[in-house]
Amino acid sequence: MKKISMSGWFRGILPITRSVSFKLYLLLMVLLMISFAGIMYFNVSSYTKHLNESVINHAIQVSDLIKRSTRYSMLKNDREHLYHTISTIGMEDGVEGIRIYNKPGQIAFSENLTEIGTTVDIKAEQCIVCHERVPPPVRLETQNRFRIFTSPQGYRVLGLINPIENEPACFTADCHDHSPKDKLLGLLDVKLSLKSVDEETARTKKQMILFSCVMIFFTALLFAGFVVRLVHLPIRKLAKGTQEVAKLNLDHVIDFHSNDEIGQLAESFNRMTRELKAATEANQEWAATLERKVQEKTEELKKVQAHILLVEKIASLGKLSAVVAHEINNPLSGILTYATLCLKLLGQNPPSSSEETQSVLKYLTVIRDEARRCGETVKNLLVFAKKDFGKWSEESLHKIINNSVQLIKHNLTIKEIELVQDLMEGDDVIYCDTSGIQHVMMALFMNAIEAMTKGGKLTVKTSPLNGGNQVQITVSDTGKGIPPEVLPNIFEPFFSTKESTGLGLAVVYGIIQQHKGTIEVASTPQVGTTFTITLHKKPQV
Repeated sequence: MKKISMSGWFRGILPITRSVSFKLYLLLMVLLMISFAGIMYFNVSSYTKHLNESVINHAIQVSDLIKRSTRYSMLKNDREHLYHTISTIGMEDGVEGIRIYNKPGQIAFSENLTEIGTTVDIKAEQCIVCHERVPPPVRLETQNRFRIFTSPQGYRVLGLINPIENEPACFTADCHDHSPKDKLLGLLDVKLSLKSVDEETARTKKQMILFSCVMIFFTALLFAGFVVRLVHLPIRKLAKGTQEVAKLNLDHVIDFHSNDEIGQLAESFNRMTRELKAATEANQEWAATLERKVQEKTEELKKVQAHILLVEKIASLGKLSAVVAHEINNPLSGILTYATLCLKLLGQNPPSSSEETQSVLKYLTVIRDEARRCGETVKNLLVFAKKDFGKWSEESLHKIINNSVQLIKHNLTIKEIELVQDLMEGDDVIYCDTSGIQHVMMALFMNAIEAMTKGGKLTVKTSPLNGGNQVQITVSDTGKGIPPEVLPNIFEPFFSTKESTGLGLAVVYGIIQQHKGTIEVASTPQVGTTFTITLHKKPQV
């Protein structure tokens, strides 16, 4: 059998003594002990006082009864009858002694014949009550008529003095020689035993103490159950709950339901744990998706960086294009002019050989056409390099779109392409460079037409954005689409998926940038391509 040392026992009991429930229980027990002690003291005191008052009243009644019983014998001076009466009464249980003192202080009558005729000392306990003052009082108050002392046998005795007053019947009787001036003829001293009263009082005290102890015991058990059920167990559950939460066990639930403050605290704790668990799961989920979000943001940053590089590349190339265009524009103009002049002269003075004429005309035509094509390229370079375009004014967007459609209508008819226009209602006026926006629409329309086969579909749609402060233009086709690997580079100068290269979409991109707008492209191979342009309706600072 395992033995428990005293130190281990104290270590085990120490946490209990420090608990709130033990302190509350200890306080309740102290209050209970004080309450029961006060109630018991009050009850015993009240009972003892009531019993003493009853004994005193009983003693007074006995004294008055003896006085009335012996009155006739004293008037007749019948000493034998008087002694017989006193002796008979003195034999009753509880009567310790009956004496009649005459005025000089001698014992005139007593149940003890040996005392008759003796004089009592004035300092005796039965005499000192009156003779402690000089002269003695004529009348005694009731509370001064009785005395309590201890008998030689050790129990208490109640002594009561009843004065025998001088009445007319006494000093007029033939057998008495009393002066009418005498107030007192003697004293009747009755001694009653308080042994039975003290025994009853002691027994009552013991019963009350025993009853109080029993009540304290059962009340202590009731308090213990109350404290354990309503305080100790709930606090232990709350303490265990905090410990579990400190261990990050957020699934722990305090199993306690009550309508009091502790029950509300438990419910609040469970709600806090649930919310904390939800927050922790949200944090864990966020941590799990953080890498993905970082990757997404990284991809976005790469796109932004690529966009910035493209803008810088276009800006640098624009500056270079302006220089190159101005340098080669004059020689090209000269070549074109002289080629045209040669063709005119040959047309007026043809050479003798028709075969040679046709060859010369063919070569000069090639020179003229190529010079014109170079001129168009130079023109595009100049447009691409310009920082400011034509005249800026307020113009109807739908009018610009309709004018562009009219210019490509012949191309639509040749390739049997269906045109769908979904234009918004209401205000469509924008502040723009009309020729620049028309150039953008023409370039997008022509690219769409070239990308589609016969029977394709070209869709133009406009819609308001940002509460009507912006307008969105969507140009969609059902062509062959743009490969994903090519899509990021389509706005770069001289990049093209066609056999010939040019500045088409790069010029479009530059025009949209000058209008502080945006252009985006989405394409699916063999399905089609969609360009989305966003423009401001009012001038932007």
